[in-house]
Formats: sequence, structure tokens, C-alpha cells
Amino acid sequence: MAVEGSHPNFRLFLSADPSNGIPIGILERSIKLTNEPPQGLLANLRRAFALFSKEDFEEKDLKVRAILFGLCHFHAVMLERKKFGPMGYNMMYPFSNGDLRDSASVLYNYLEGSSAVKIPWDDLRYIFGEIMYGGHIVDDWDRKLCSTYLAFFMRDEILDELQLVPYCEGKLAWFTPAAGSPHEKVLEHLETMPPESPLFFGMHPNAEIGFRTMQCNVLFETLQNLRPKEKSDGDDEVSASPQQIAETLCNEIYEDVKEVKFAVEDTSKSMSEEEKGPYQFVFLQECDNMNQLVGEMVRSLGELQLGFKGELQMSEQMEDLAGALYKEKIPARWMKLGFPTTRGLAAWLTNLKERCEQLNDWIGDPLNIPKVVDVSKLFNPQSFLTAIKQLCCQQQQLELDKLDVFTEVTKREPKQVDSGARDGCYVTGMWLEGARWDVSNNCLEESKPKEMFSKMPVINCKAGIASEREEKNVYFCPTYCTPGRRPNFVFAAQLRTKYPPQKWVLGGVAIILDIGISM
Repeated sequence: MAVEGSHPNFRLFLSADPSNGIPIGILERSIKLTNEPPQGLLANLRRAFALFSKEDFEEKDLKVRAILFGLCHFHAVMLERKKFGPMGYNMMYPFSNGDLRDSASVLYNYLEGSSAVKIPWDDLRYIFGEIMYGGHIVDDWDRKLCSTYLAFFMRDEILDELQLVPYCEGKLAWFTPAAGSPHEKVLEHLETMPPESPLFFGMHPNAEIGFRTMQCNVLFETLQNLRPKEKSDGDDEVSASPQQIAETLCNEIYEDVKEVKFAVEDTSKSMSEEEKGPYQFVFLQECDNMNQLVGEMVRSLGELQLGFKGELQMSEQMEDLAGALYKEKIPARWMKLGFPTTRGLAAWLTNLKERCEQLNDWIGDPLNIPKVVDVSKLFNPQSFLTAIKQLCCQQQQLELDKLDVFTEVTKREPKQVDSGARDGCYVTGMWLEGARWDVSNNCLEESKPKEMFSKMPVINCKAGIASEREEKNVYFCPTYCTPGRRPNFVFAAQLRTKYPPQKWVLGGVAIILDIGISM
């Protein structure tokens, strides 16, 4: 369109969708603008409700008005939950106003002019959660989260007065507008929303700490990357240069890892084929993975030492390694051959030593695995859980694809375990995020203030037929390798709960193996 007072050849194109009518050359030379959702739950709710004019809202049936407000609140929660990062969603999704408009159209078609007394909640929840919003969602756990929200908001109570803060146990209250409220009253009701809190999303207040910490980490990492690598004239003369820092660290790491090597072939030959079981194959594979990682570390650090001495020309890979050492980050090649982690370089090296210690304990007596296996210190914890199922298959003559891993949380710490498990295996190295484990009552409980992670006691993992899994008073807790969660999913642990399992679904509760704390 032409803009009044502008050049006659000026044109402004506004489009939210790709258009074949606009030549690609014009698009490349144009200024592109995007409209991001506002920050904050209240701002998102205002914007969502503003999509529906006063005239349209007033002419709707009272039931439609009530459900429409609940739909707007659901939309605002789904958008704003993204700020909590991996604890909010495993993946980020492009939810938009179009999803809300389409959902509202479906609502009108279902209920406008309908004389049915009973609202088809199941149909509405399926369309909203599996098609409109669920059409964006590709992760099963995120889909479960979406359906849990809809099950809470889309029910008969919303027609009267529904508590919009899920599973908060009286800590915070905010209800839907009074039944039949006109447009002006609904707008007034929006302004009565209490100060925003993670409780609105069904999460523990600690989630705010994690969100703010993540913001600070991103900010300081950006500042660190902007810091000049070379010393300025005002720097202290005794301070080390980036090259000196990298060279010192290179020498220290090289001395620590140069002697690390596991005799995989000799250990394998020392056992007969009958003695090799699923556990032995897993640990042999772990030793082989460690050899590959440490071998690459020794090779690359040795080359870099020669480069610092001037005996070898510095290549791009060597410069990248030196830069990573200076910034105290894990080099990309090491990360590729290594294990999933979000640690910094120093904590990663400490964890590497702990992993080697566990492998050394096993390789001294390869026919017997440790009484308690620290699964957080395995390259591939899924393979160890598969070994538990394989052993069950051999002992009970069952089919592998019909088995699942069952978890039974004990009240013991690793040092209190005197012998291996009769069935399955004892494991440790698991931390709860978003909740804690109440040892005395043997169930999930809310986190303590400022406690971001809670260590789990020893867990007995054993195999059983999948159809026999207990559903009542059990939360199927997703387990991930790192706090970044996806794509490093391991398995779903069964944890007892005295609260509805949906509370922990909305709370983003998960088990994390490597949280970046060395014990």
C-alpha cells in the first residue's frame, strides 16, 4: 500500500504468511520486521483477549465466553512458559495468535447454536491439544504437558469459577471472571492478576531462580566473548597472555591424561564367551569410548605443545583448541567423542577422572560389576539399562521388546550397600530437578527453597513386562543426561507420589544425571 505523504513509488507490504505475489528480489532488499509476543503472563493474556472484539464477545453464549477466557489464559501460559528454558519445554515451539484464533473458531462451531447440555470437553481438548497447539509439538513429553494444561483448564468448573493457578495448594489464588461477565468486567478482572510467579505455570518458585541464573550466564558469557584476547597497555605487566594461559593449561591436562588407557583387548580375552554377559559388554564399550576420548586429548594436546614451542606450524584446529583452553571451554572435538554435558572445562576434567575411577574399579574384577553403578558416569547410560533387560530375557526366557525398566527407590546411600541387587542392579548418580525425594515417606515432595537439585538415594532398576507397570499414585519421571534435557533422554523412572502426577508434569520435574556438581 502507498503511504500518504511519501514518495509515489514507495510501497509497504504487510504479510504474516509467505506470499508468491511478491518477487524474491524485492523481499531480499526489503526490511523485515517480526512481531514478538510481549514479556510477562499478564501482557500475553491482555494481548490474547484483545484478539476478540467487544461486539463478538458480547454476542456469544455465556458458556462460550467462559471457555474463551480459559483458552486465552491457556494460550498466554503456553507462550510465557518458554522463558524457563529446558524446564519449561524440551523444545521451543512457534505458538502464535493464529493458533488461538483457530481454536476459538472451533469452539464457536461446536457450541454456537447447540442446545446440548453437556459440553464435549474430550473433543475440544483433543482438537486444541493434538491439532491446533499439538500440531507444533514433536516431543512426547511436551505433548503430555500441553494435554495436562488443557485437562486442568477445559472442564465444567470453568463455567462458574475456576482456580487458574494449578496445584498450588492455597499458596496463590486467581479465578476466572464471574459467570456472564461483560467485556468491560473481564478487562477489569485481568488487572486483578497477582504478581507473576512460577506458580501460575504449576512450577515451584525455584524455577524463577533457574530462569534468572540462565539469563545471567548468557550475559556474562557474551561479555567474556567480547573481552579482547590481547593485553592492553594498561594491563598489569605480570598478568599472563592468552597464549601463556592456554599453554599452561595444555601442559597440566596433558600430564593428567597421558597415562590413561584401558586394556580393553586383554580384559576381553581374560573372560570366556560364557563369562561375558550384558554388563561386561557395556563396560568394555565404556572403556573403549574412554580410550578414544583420551587418545584424542593426548594427540591434540601433544600437537599444541609442539605448536607453542615453534616446532610445528599452528593449524586452524590447533588455534581453536588453544582458544577453547583459554576460555575454559570443552574443545569441540573432545565434546564430539565425549559424553553429554553442560559443564565447564575444569568441572568436566574432574568428572572425567571420576569416570575413569569407576572403570578402573570394574576392570580389576571384570566378571563382577560394582555393587552400585553410577549411571551418571557412563557414556551411554541407556545401554546399561538395556543390559538389565537383556539379562532378564536370558534368565526368564522373555522377549526384549516386551520388557521395560522398573525403578524402586531405596532408603540407602551407596556406601550403605553391602551386596549387589538380587534382581536388576543398584544405580546412583540421579538428581531430581523441580522436586525432591522424601526419604521418610518414600515419595515425591516439593523442593526446599533455593534447592535447585535434590540427590536421589540408591535406586534398584530391574526389568519387567511393560504391561505390568503400576499407574496409580506414580509419576513417570523422564530422565535426561544433562539439565539441557532433550535430546539426551534416557528412560522414564517410576516415582511414588501422594499428589496428583499432573502436578509434577506441569512442574517440569525430571531426573538429571549430570548436573555439573562433583560429589
